Amino acid sequence: MLSELATLVEAAAEMKWALARLRVEHGQTTRRGIVVTATFERRLEAAIGAAIRASVPRRRAAGVRFGRQPLIPDTVLAQIVRDRSAGTSYPRIAAELQAAGVPTAQGGLKWRASTVRAAYLRATQAGHD
Repeated sequence: MLSELATLVEAAAEMKWALARLRVEHGQTTRRGIVVTATFERRLEAAIGAAIRASVPRRRAAGVRFGRQPLIPDTVLAQIVRDRSAGTSYPRIAAELQAAGVPTAQGGLKWRASTVRAAYLRATQAGHD
């Protein structure tokens, strides 16, 4: 009987259910000896996760951005877009920002081409370059 209960609990866990209550009856209250009543409930984190997964595409379609918000000032973004549109390479733009003493968004030591590229793509809403 214990192995059957363990199998039942494992199967329930795979389906995102958890054992909520376990009641054991024995003795004269039952004719068969021991009766085990198990109550299972959906795990809260599974329900929350499912709700979030269902809402993410809808929220993205509505224009909601997820994650940390970019901290590069609009004036710097405009300069990056202007320079890149003029044909300047990402490494060159990064070097120019560094030479001009423009602080990085996260307080880093130097501007990197990858940061400039990400800022450019974010500012132009382009998914490729």
